[in-house]
Amino acid sequence: MEIVPDIIYSKIKTSLYCKGGETFKDLLNYGFAYIEQKDCITAYIVSNSRVMKRILGEIQDSELKPEKHYIGSLWTAKLLLSDKLFDSQILFSDNAFSVVVNLNLNLKEVENANI
Repeated sequence: MEIVPDIIYSKIKTSLYCKGGETFKDLLNYGFAYIEQKDCITAYIVSNSRVMKRILGEIQDSELKPEKHYIGSLWTAKLLLSDKLFDSQILFSDNAFSVVVNLNLNLKEVENANI
């Protein structure tokens, strides 16, 4: 089973802009909270290598522990890499891919969004 393509190309993906938050951890908490609001648990986080380096470097609870397709974990989620994502994207998904969130971190786009 190819997890990353199932998440990236999900037809039910919801795009969110995160206006609030003081820290990078606040942004990640926002993605986790959205999944939990749908009565699901965040099982996967997908990002490109630059964003993943930031997750592993700034979030103390993250763990670098490569196994199979995963490079590590953060809270309840396995961390996955994809070179198909921009620096402004982090994808969150539950284990059944029934809730997939594309969290947009691009501050210019967030400021211009009507939300």
